[in-house]
Amino acid sequence: MKFDVLKKIGLSENEIQIYTSLLRGGEASAYELSQKTGIYRPHVYDKLETLLARGLISYIQKGKKRIYQAYRPAKLLEYLEEKNNELAKTKEELQNIMPNLVLLTQEGEQKTKVEVFEGKEGLKVFLMDIINTKKDVCLFGLDDTKYDETLPVFMPQYFKNLRLNGVKERVISLKKKGILIFDNPSTKYRFLESEYLNPTNTFIYGDKVAIVIWQMPISIIMIKNKQLAETYKEHFEKLWKVADKGCEEKIIKKVTK
Repeated sequence: MKFDVLKKIGLSENEIQIYTSLLRGGEASAYELSQKTGIYRPHVYDKLETLLARGLISYIQKGKKRIYQAYRPAKLLEYLEEKNNELAKTKEELQNIMPNLVLLTQEGEQKTKVEVFEGKEGLKVFLMDIINTKKDVCLFGLDDTKYDETLPVFMPQYFKNLRLNGVKERVISLKKKGILIFDNPSTKYRFLESEYLNPTNTFIYGDKVAIVIWQMPISIIMIKNKQLAETYKEHFEKLWKVADKGCEEKIIKKVTK
C-alpha cells in the first residue's frame, strides 16, 4: 500500500518508511530500523528525531539503547489538526503585518524599473500590459500602419479589450496624406506636422513610459517611474492642445467587433 498522502502533511519518504515500519513491527532500535528499511543508520537517527519532535513516535531506554515505537495512527489526525491551528495563527499574524508589507511595496514602486521586450510577441506583451494596468493611455508619434501590418489579428482584440476595461486612448499622430487610423470608440486622434512631432512611438500610462522602436527586431523599452511619466504626460498635454483635430485624406480602418 502506498502512503503518499503522508507526504502532504510534511513527512519525507524516509520518515514514512521508518514510521510505517514501527507500526508494523511494534518497536525497534535505530539499528533494526536501518536493517528493515535499508536507510543509512545516521539518516535513521536524524529522521527519528524529526518524528519525535512531531509527536508521532516515542521511545523507551533499555540499557544503552533507545527502543522506538509509533503512536496510534489516529495521532496523525491530531498532528494535522495541530498544523492547521498553527497555520490559522500564522495567517492571523500575517494579516496583522500586511499593511506594513504593502507600505514596503509602495516604497519600492518609487524606484525606477526598466524592462525591454522584443519582437512581435514582445509587442503583444507590452500592449496587454496597457490593458492589465487599466489606466488611460496617451501616445504620440504613432503610425497605426505598422501595428496593422505587424499584428493584424491581435489589434482588433486589443481595441475590444480597451473598451471592455474602460481604457481610453488619446493619440497624437503625424499629419500627412493617407495616414491610417483605427476606428475605435475609446480612441481619439489629433494630428501634428512632422516638425512638431517626435516620430518615435511613445506611450504614457499609469506610472509607465514606453518607447517602441520599429527596427528588426521590434524593441519596446518600458520605464516605470512616476515622476518621468508625469513629465511626459505634461508634454503630451501641451501637444494635445495645439494639435489639429482633423487630417485630410486619412484612411480609417474599422476594428469594432
